[in-house]
This record gives sequence, structure tokens and C-alpha cells, in this order.
Amino acid sequence: MGMQLRDSLGSYAIARVPGWFTYLAVAGLLAADGTFFSASATQQFFCSGRMNNGWRYSAVFLNGRFTQIRWLRSGQPPQVSTLTYRSTNSRGQPVYTGAFQAATTVTLVDLSRGNVGPGSQISVGVEDWGWSRGVCDFPIRAW
Repeated sequence: MGMQLRDSLGSYAIARVPGWFTYLAVAGLLAADGTFFSASATQQFFCSGRMNNGWRYSAVFLNGRFTQIRWLRSGQPPQVSTLTYRSTNSRGQPVYTGAFQAATTVTLVDLSRGNVGPGSQISVGVEDWGWSRGVCDFPIRAW
């Protein structure tokens, strides 16, 4: 009996042994004995800090890139700034940009040069608020 393997969008695979069974494995392969082999890992870190005006933030690092900053302040509804990779600065640090409430420019500089992990640092700048240093922590690894 042959095994057919089809990769769909690079995020999951369906393995089928004709006449036996079909398994769906997210980012990996499931062997006939039930053992799961991870083909890749999703990495997620949260890098937190506080601006001088009281807004706390948590930048989300997902699969090798910063994707957003979640903003929190007592008495205010949470805000989200979507980040876009722009360039690498002269120090080899990736630079991301976004907006706060669709009007104020947000800049995130990855001070770890793309090697984000627990203890890594970021620098977050918001127009008229100045700059703040954030620290990365709480890695979450989902198969």
C-alpha cells in the first residue's frame, strides 16, 4: 500500500493510506502508531513596555516578524496597531511601522536583529509620545 501526501498552503498535510485511514496533522506528520512529528514550529513572543503617557503595550512577534502592537490604558478601550516590515537600519535591526488610531505614526525597532527570544529588547516610538524600551518574554510554542 502506498502513502499519498498532499501539502495544502504549507500549513497542514493530509496523509492517506488507501483502505486504512486519513490523518490531518497541523504543521507536521502523524505516523501510523500515533506519533506526531513536527515539520515546523510556530513561534510567538510578546514584548511588553510602557510609554511615558501611561499607555502599556505588547508587541506580537509571530513566525519571524512583528505583526502588531496591542495598546492598553486604564479607562480606555484596547487598541491595535498593525505593523508592516519597512527596512533594516544601519545597525542591522529590522524596522516596522504602523499607526495608532489610524493617525499617529508608530515605529518598532527590533534591537535583537531578528533573533527574538526571552530577554530580547525592542524600541517603540510613537509620534508625540517619544520612545520606550520593551522586553520580550513568555514564549508560546504551538506545534
